[in-house]
Amino acid sequence: MSLFDYARDRADDFAHALAAKRWQSCLLSAKLRDLRARSGMTQAQVASKAGISETAVRNYELMRSTPKEGHLEALARAFAIRPEALRLYDVDYILAHALFQLGEVYGLRPVSRRHEFAYLAPESPFMRRMLASWSEQYAAYRGGDVAAADYEWWKDRYSADFDMADFPLRYERDADGFHAIEPWQNVRFASALRRLRKSRDMTQDDLARATGISKSAIRSYEQKKRLPKISQLEEIAEVLGVVRGALVFFDFGSPVQASHALFQIANTYALVPDVLDGEPILRTVRAGLEQVIDQWADELDAVAAGTAELGYQEWKDIYDPEADMDHGDFRHAYIGRSRYVMRAVEMEGAGGSQVEMVGLSEHDPYDRRFDGGFLRA
Repeated sequence: MSLFDYARDRADDFAHALAAKRWQSCLLSAKLRDLRARSGMTQAQVASKAGISETAVRNYELMRSTPKEGHLEALARAFAIRPEALRLYDVDYILAHALFQLGEVYGLRPVSRRHEFAYLAPESPFMRRMLASWSEQYAAYRGGDVAAADYEWWKDRYSADFDMADFPLRYERDADGFHAIEPWQNVRFASALRRLRKSRDMTQDDLARATGISKSAIRSYEQKKRLPKISQLEEIAEVLGVVRGALVFFDFGSPVQASHALFQIANTYALVPDVLDGEPILRTVRAGLEQVIDQWADELDAVAAGTAELGYQEWKDIYDPEADMDHGDFRHAYIGRSRYVMRAVEMEGAGGSQVEMVGLSEHDPYDRRFDGGFLRA
């Protein structure tokens, strides 16, 4: 590798790390300010309750720094919420693969109802109970029986017992009982890298030569000792012929923490909890994410029927939701083929006529009372 290439890669790594850190800081800043507003506390009062400096709290809200685990837990105690509510995830750049991981590890199955909506159905007892509780709270919130602040407090304080045996991809058993698989990201990345390398009939030497990464580094990745930097990850993905999402793993932790990740994803990407035929679900209400769930469900159905062109793992390795978009914004994908096609109609009201966007489908939950036509979960 030339000095120029090395400098460029280091600059790319720094830029990616900085962007990721700033996004995490932005999410946390907004969360802390919202919590303070709901609790009616000043920064000084939060600092006093948390046992940390007022300067630290101020810097977190101003995105000048990000708290380490100890301060996150202290802030959670100050607001009387779960620490999981403050662990926020930047999943935007590989949202589909983040959903795959949540579904497979914690028990969520994609389902497509072609002319109605797409949804995630629970497959584990814990997720079934969680979605049932969430849908009940959301229905009360949407119906006006629960205030917005109380609904947010419910989410921020959500916790429930779970059986580790129900999550074999996250917990393993030994002579002493069940324990979490750690370090999670290293373990998953090592497994994926080794699988992909061998499926290409490549040795560690081959991969090192093709990527320009040292063999010792490749070996350390497969030994779960460390993770590659962004530039190295992208180089590995390109050489192995997979998308970056196939090699990025989020540590969603316990099922409780995974639930808080779902709260964040649902609020950001227009999913809402609901009940269908007596079963709790997490369903789409707007264009974009519905197509990922559709294609995910289609692939699983094809695999089950024996008609899939690729194996399920191979499909995930190359799946790119942006592959046939006409533009780059994932959240507006496939709008022309969406169930939620919108039209402009003229409404008569006390203030005269006005134009509003109304869904064409009877299954579109458009409600003019809410910004964007639906109440965010």
